[in-house]
Amino acid sequence: MMKACLLVKTVPVKGASIEEEVNKIREVKKAFQTYGRADMVILVEARSFDDILDIIAKVHLIDGVRSTETLVEAW
Repeated sequence: MMKACLLVKTVPVKGASIEEEVNKIREVKKAFQTYGRADMVILVEARSFDDILDIIAKVHLIDGVRSTETLVEAW
C-alpha cells in the first residue's frame, strides 16, 4: 500500500465543494482545508503509484482546483 499527501491550491470560494467532491474518491482517507501555502490537504492510500496518478487526475478534473503538489511516502 502506498500513501501520499496532495497539497492543493484552489479557487477561494470553491473550497467546500472541492472537499465534498474529493471525499467521494474511494482512496481518499482524509481531506481538509488549510491556511498556508496550500488551500487543502488530501491524504490518500493506494495500491500502486499508477493508482496515485489516477487519483491526482481525478482531483484535477474538479472545478476550482488550480494546482496540486504530491508528496509520496518514501518507505
